[in-house]
Amino acid sequence: MQFERVHRGNVTAVLLALAVFAASCKRVPLHDASAQVYLEIAQALDQPMVVPDTIDLASNPAYYEKYHIPEPAKMVACFYDPTTHALVDKEYVGPYGGHINELSPGTYDLMVYQLGTLSTQTENDDARNAMRAFTSIITKADPVITEPDHIMTGKLASVTIPRNPGGDESVLIHVDAQTALETWAFIAKGVTGIENVKDVRAMISHQANSKFLWSGQNPNAPVYLPSTAVSDPAHKCFYGVYNTFGNLSGQVVLHLIVTNHAGAQQLFGFDVTDQITDPLNVNKIIRVEGGIDISSSGGTDVGGYDPYVHDWDEEIIIIPIN
Repeated sequence: MQFERVHRGNVTAVLLALAVFAASCKRVPLHDASAQVYLEIAQALDQPMVVPDTIDLASNPAYYEKYHIPEPAKMVACFYDPTTHALVDKEYVGPYGGHINELSPGTYDLMVYQLGTLSTQTENDDARNAMRAFTSIITKADPVITEPDHIMTGKLASVTIPRNPGGDESVLIHVDAQTALETWAFIAKGVTGIENVKDVRAMISHQANSKFLWSGQNPNAPVYLPSTAVSDPAHKCFYGVYNTFGNLSGQVVLHLIVTNHAGAQQLFGFDVTDQITDPLNVNKIIRVEGGIDISSSGGTDVGGYDPYVHDWDEEIIIIPIN
């Protein structure tokens, strides 16, 4: 019985000691040094412009996709030092974002841009202000560039990634992405002799050759921008839709180069500067009326002006297929 009393006393003492020890401790959540970061990208793929009914988007898929942009396959997220503007981290995410895995706590400027564009290229993403979008040059003497396709971009200044944000929650970064380009349409009505038209193309003068993606500014290097056009005999008009990096200050001329069935070319030029610079032209529609009479005879009448169409058919773009 003596032994039993001692044993019970020892057990009681152990229990009391454990209770005191438990009271002196508390559960401390463990965190990694870096926060869990999730990047959320909202894509503005439908442009809010109203196009005249005469411009048949349904019959021209390439035009349709200039207003209803296909979903990007991949996006790049670049985080820059806000003081030096040098690249700190670059990560690849899906079209609507994803987890950022290697970014340390701190404050950054963020630029996201689309990968996988057909004609639009990018360069210098290692320096925030130098990064630009551009296309290939068709001719150099009087520069003509390839028409760009849409590139979705977004930016945020002074994004802060905290250290140990608390709990298991991620840090959410939301950025809105939109095209870096402008989309314009043109329609030329009252075409006489449209039954004689075999082919029509367009050339727009005084266009920007590229765009800096962070600032949205264009280098002052005007180029000619070629684009397709449609001949619409039922409405006696020509129309087209084109993308551009932007219009530079100065005279903007819409050139229409028409080839008739006899093989003759005619050039028609229209000063559209007032329409380009009109702040009320929110739908970015260029309209011209009359002044186009297509001959059925042979010979060439281009007024001594070379619209550089001879190089268009020489451009070859190789599309890799996996």
